[in-house]
Amino acid sequence: MLTRSLLLSGLILLCSCADPRPPTGGPRDALPPVLVASDPPHESVGVSPTELKMTFSEYVNEGSLVRSLSIMPPPRGSLKFKWRRRSVTIRLPDKLQDSTTYVVTLNDEFRDWHGVRLTRPISFAFATGPVIDQGRLLGRVLHQNRGLPVSGLTVLAYTSPNTDVVYQTQTDTDGKFAFDYVRESDFFVIGVQDQNRNLKVDHGEWFAVPPVPAIRATPDTSQQYPDWVYTRVDTLRPSIERVLAPANQQIEIRFSEKVFLSDQSGEAWFLADSLSNSPVEVYSSYQLTPHTIYLIPAPLQEQTYQLLPNPSVRDSSGNVVKMDTMYFQGTAYGITESPKFQKFLPIGLGNPYRLSPWETPQVVFDRPVPESQLIRLVSVQDSAGIPVDFELQSSNGTSYTLSYLDDPTQAYRVSVQEPDSVYVRFFQRLGPRSLGSLSGMISGKDAVVAITDAAGHILATDVPNPGGRFMFRSLPESTYHLYAFIDRNRNGRWDGGLIMPYLPAEPIGWLAEPITVRPRWDTALPDTIRIKQISPENQP
Repeated sequence: MLTRSLLLSGLILLCSCADPRPPTGGPRDALPPVLVASDPPHESVGVSPTELKMTFSEYVNEGSLVRSLSIMPPPRGSLKFKWRRRSVTIRLPDKLQDSTTYVVTLNDEFRDWHGVRLTRPISFAFATGPVIDQGRLLGRVLHQNRGLPVSGLTVLAYTSPNTDVVYQTQTDTDGKFAFDYVRESDFFVIGVQDQNRNLKVDHGEWFAVPPVPAIRATPDTSQQYPDWVYTRVDTLRPSIERVLAPANQQIEIRFSEKVFLSDQSGEAWFLADSLSNSPVEVYSSYQLTPHTIYLIPAPLQEQTYQLLPNPSVRDSSGNVVKMDTMYFQGTAYGITESPKFQKFLPIGLGNPYRLSPWETPQVVFDRPVPESQLIRLVSVQDSAGIPVDFELQSSNGTSYTLSYLDDPTQAYRVSVQEPDSVYVRFFQRLGPRSLGSLSGMISGKDAVVAITDAAGHILATDVPNPGGRFMFRSLPESTYHLYAFIDRNRNGRWDGGLIMPYLPAEPIGWLAEPITVRPRWDTALPDTIRIKQISPENQP
């Protein structure tokens, strides 16, 4: 009996030692893991290890370490990982380079057993030669509209824009990054979204170019440039992903990205029978969602058709749609239902909804409504219930703007009368006594000032007069944000630069604090806005 008890106790002890999980219970863990020891030790010199060992303050997620690990310069071949409790041993595939400083980094994908992630990268460095590199590179990545920090962004350092990556790190929660223990040389440093982890900027990925093309890494970083600004350059043309015919007089075209329909006529679309190449007339086109355009053609048959897009279709960056021929199957099924009301715009609280100067009431249907029918469906009354004259216009064929509802003393009742339902919404335009203004001074040639809402949406821009004064009029009472930039190419918008060929971002600056505008009051900024400009001619 005693022997059996001892054997059972031994089995229990053995199982508890082999269990890789941390103990359960206790307060909720809110602290990220900490590197408490490394082998080779941090800042070791004259070492040439065949494996690396890291020990952490707690149990960690093994998969996250593998994903977040970088060793620069990268060893050739595959790494092998061996875990024991809070430590991992990484076997290197080949001998390390002589007289080289290596930096091992874990980015913010690394997390502990409970899922708590790093707030900034952790790293250690060692050298295979007698000296460890002491160069440093510092910076900060900010977003364009508000100047807020961009965290968790991959930052890459190259010897020049067209060479391989030499070092990599990541921005912390303050948008800051630091390369430590790099050789004292010039580097081209960019931030990149790098969704596919290929260490370069691909189409659609956000990036940030350096203020100057060559930044020297030195032990003293006092003369380095701090700010990179996050942007994206879209040069890819939108393309058609699919074409469907839900009905014999309706063709649905889905695009690879958001597009804009500037021409509602059907004349520029080429539609034809795919066998005989006989053209089919397209009466009109319309748009209900940003990715989808619909055509109204002459009645289709159950056969295959070919379609070439209207070349005026563009994306938000002005790129013209790819002119690819698409094939689809027609249908003889017709549409029997009438157009359906979808919603009122703008969407918001309050009844009546208080319209800002840049807003106009709209009624949205699921497809175009004939003008004769639209007049019967939509009606407007003033506060006394008297019918009001208005005009309906549409830029996309489904959203109709109600013009001339401009009297701030009236709460306009807009109604849509369908056979089985009546939809009603009240709108009232803000009058002069509800509006204020914002003014200030800015220095610098070709300056432009932009005002945004709390979400960062640009509401308006202003070009200062020759004396540097700018003003935003007719602003509803609210809190706003300002930024200003030097419009070097004079296209009216801020440009974030290019990687190849290198082009720096246009100089930009932000007011640190939001500004509150009051009705019937001009809020004047107390100080002149100054934008720091850096160029290769005036770099340190």
